[in-house]
Amino acid sequence: MRPKLIILYTIFLMASSCQEKPEPILMPKFSEILVSNISVNSALIQGSINDSGNQDISDHGFVYAENNATPTLTDSKISKGAINRVTPTPIEFSETITNLKVNTEYHIRAYAQVGETTIYGEAAKFKTLNIIQPGIKTNAATNISFNTAKLSATIESLGTNPISEFGVVLSSTNSNPTTTDTKLSKVGNVTSVPFTQVFDATSLLPNTQYNFRAYVISNGVTTYGSVLTFKTLDILQPSIKTVSATAITHNSAKLQGSLESKGSFDISEYGIVLSSTNTNPTVNDTKLSKTGNITNFPSSYTLDATNLVANTTYNFRAYVISNGVTTYGSVLTFKTLAISPASVTTDGSSDITFNSATLSGKIIATGTLGVSEYGFVYSLTNQNPTINDTKAIKSGAIGTLPFAYSVGITNLTANSTYYFRAYAINNGVAVYGNSLNFRTAQVVNPTVNTLAATNISFNTATLRGNVVSAGSFPISEFGICYSATNSNPTTNDIKWIGGTSISSFPREYSFSAQNLNSNTTYYFRAYVVSNGQTFYGSVLNFKTLQITAPTLSTQPLSKNSSTLRITLFGTILTQGNPAISEYGFCWAEGNNNPNINNSKTKVGSNIGSVPFRFSADIGVLTANRTHYYRSYCIAGGVVYYGNVLEYQAGKD
Repeated sequence: MRPKLIILYTIFLMASSCQEKPEPILMPKFSEILVSNISVNSALIQGSINDSGNQDISDHGFVYAENNATPTLTDSKISKGAINRVTPTPIEFSETITNLKVNTEYHIRAYAQVGETTIYGEAAKFKTLNIIQPGIKTNAATNISFNTAKLSATIESLGTNPISEFGVVLSSTNSNPTTTDTKLSKVGNVTSVPFTQVFDATSLLPNTQYNFRAYVISNGVTTYGSVLTFKTLDILQPSIKTVSATAITHNSAKLQGSLESKGSFDISEYGIVLSSTNTNPTVNDTKLSKTGNITNFPSSYTLDATNLVANTTYNFRAYVISNGVTTYGSVLTFKTLAISPASVTTDGSSDITFNSATLSGKIIATGTLGVSEYGFVYSLTNQNPTINDTKAIKSGAIGTLPFAYSVGITNLTANSTYYFRAYAINNGVAVYGNSLNFRTAQVVNPTVNTLAATNISFNTATLRGNVVSAGSFPISEFGICYSATNSNPTTNDIKWIGGTSISSFPREYSFSAQNLNSNTTYYFRAYVVSNGQTFYGSVLNFKTLQITAPTLSTQPLSKNSSTLRITLFGTILTQGNPAISEYGFCWAEGNNNPNINNSKTKVGSNIGSVPFRFSADIGVLTANRTHYYRSYCIAGGVVYYGNVLEYQAGKD
């Protein structure tokens, strides 16, 4: 028994001898301590109070120490608090202790405080784990080029702590590269092994040896794999070949090259360079280029060289640009063809009028460059006309040689000599045929005759004309002009237009002039308009007839005694001029000068020879009234009357 327990028990016995025996004090009892989940710096501690005794526990928990096999409250302590005596048992309690030292042995035991007394359980011990770094391996370099390589690292085992970073370090100068050299890294934990990561090393120097090794960082500690080496390849330029020149003309050719291999870098440009003066042409001479990378080899290409000089030798070679470096193929040569000129002849002229002609010629040869334009040139003054004079261009393609052609020219000056010749334009240069000439005809005026007037009356007449020939220009108008005051009438006087064109000659025409003045002399003549000019026939004249009034008389009427109807009688004594168009009787009641606006009866419109008698039955007049009546006739729109007679109805 422990000393404190003996003292308490002695006190208890002494008290009991003087009075009733007190209840004995029972102390807590602990179970064995269990330690689990041990790591490098922590562990899970579990314990229990199997019997809490008969007193209140003011505090309980764990005490532990690094070097003390029986730790006390003066060592490290984990307090779990007070326990009431009536709390059911067992009372379990546990705690994860952290911040422990790595690879260190610790002693631990449970404790409980009852009043001033501390009761401890049996001690237990455990040791924290040692820290293990991850296992890392450097793998051989692959896919090595002049400036790149693939480097890989394999994590073969996991360590105590998580991995924060891993990768590859490399250097061309440091035989044991570290993370202070070039670093290819990946951040993040790895949970399963083995785990391999491949890294792309870029921007390397060509033909250079590099040292490299894998690395891993865990808990701030860097672990390296073994050091390996690789050497980058030397830089290769593309292989280029000059092939040939084909389809050679006087100013063009097709030039061919071939890309045989790519080299170390992508191709940025390739093509052909050529020069007529430089025996080793470069990109500073004439350059025919193509851009863009090529991936399939060999790759041939053809470029068109244009605007070359005829009959000239050219040096050319293929070229390629890669990584800013230009590589050339071998130099070849070709010669452009010489230029042959076009050839034309002037054949003659035909269908010559006062203002037009047809010119004929031939194209004998089109020359090397072909004919871009052809036709005729002509002039009134230049005996060897050129394209700077008047030019008549022939349209249409050139057929089989020799190719005959003709062009009609117009708007020429009458009665004039023209010089002309065929021409063709060959590569911008005009070539000419022989010079010829022709003379245009004189201008012929139209012929028009005025024919005598017919059917002359007091106010009408038929006027006639005849266009005998058209002359040099088409007829645009023809007709008659006349006047009673102008002895040389023009189209500014009274004008009748017979038409605007005539297709056949001679052409006679006429029209009836109306509303003429009687007993008046008129002057007239035929006219035509041609080429904007008016041409007249001779002036003729005629005189309209004089107007004479007809005469007529009224005879006494007669009455039918049975019907009481009245018959009027009249006689046209003379016919006059113009002819009578109507005749009859008019009458009125109480008007001693009856007219056709009163009562009227028309008897007829045509009369025979004079004297011409006529009558009309007018019916029954009003009885016991005086009526006046008389005969009438109308000639030329004028009313003429006979004498007035009187009749009183209802009287005999």
